[in-house]
Amino acid sequence: MGKTVIKMGPCGGMGGAARDINVDGVERIIKVRIRHGSAIDAIMVFYDRNGHHEWSDSFGGTGGDLTEINLMPNEYFTSIEGRYGNYDGFLVIRSLTFVSNLSTYGPYGVEGGVPFYLPAVNGKIIGFHGRSGVYLDAIGTYVSNRKKNSSVWWRCLF
Repeated sequence: MGKTVIKMGPCGGMGGAARDINVDGVERIIKVRIRHGSAIDAIMVFYDRNGHHEWSDSFGGTGGDLTEINLMPNEYFTSIEGRYGNYDGFLVIRSLTFVSNLSTYGPYGVEGGVPFYLPAVNGKIIGFHGRSGVYLDAIGTYVSNRKKNSSVWWRCLF
């Protein structure tokens, strides 16, 4: 049975410019860099595409502290969750938590605002999309799913 890729979200604000990762040929996420403080300033993803390793463009600005999540070879993200709300006059992602099949990373940022949850039901997260400017305004996921007709749900509360 072949795999399908499902685009979920984005959750968060409408500011900034649209950002996307081309997930054609992406096998897995290797690491994620998060810039964070009172909000999520930016994320960057290092991934394996057809056996070659590549960095995505940065989604966001240059502020905040830098944290890097390095996944084990058999590890993959099963969900991300967080909160979005007003910060510095913008509706942005305030916090992010990354959950893998082996561990939980975060929360990064400040846990305030509206909660959201983006699970990889019966699959794994292989990429991100969203909106960004000075901060990460919104985030969504691409889920690689081996079950073609499985139900998929996610929530961005308004």
